[in-house]
Amino acid sequence: MSKIANGNWNETKWQPLRAGIERVVFAMEADTLCCTVGRVENGNEVKPHTHPNEQVALVLEGECDYYVDGVPYRLTPGSWVTVPPNVEHYIHVYDSTVPCLQMDIFTPDRPEYTESFTAFLAEKEGK
Repeated sequence: MSKIANGNWNETKWQPLRAGIERVVFAMEADTLCCTVGRVENGNEVKPHTHPNEQVALVLEGECDYYVDGVPYRLTPGSWVTVPPNVEHYIHVYDSTVPCLQMDIFTPDRPEYTESFTAFLAEKEGK
């Protein structure tokens, strides 16, 4: 059984990933899924990629084009798109009035995200 946990991503440090993109990994206690919130700036470096995880990408604030298998989906607050396993995808933010705040839910879990974020927090706390 998963450990019950709660928190607020606004009260933690954001991990820089690359130019224009930072994230928080949360609900790290879950057994079978991984959740992140990313803040993506206009003009972010696009990075097409694939992974074996199924993904739901949900925009909370701002706007973006989210490409899945070469097809752009215009996402605005409340919009979401699913990404099947091993399908190329990426986010492109280019005309949002605010940074695009985007939640990703992955299944199965992505332990590499938890490990990376845990190490980042420990470094920031000087442990």
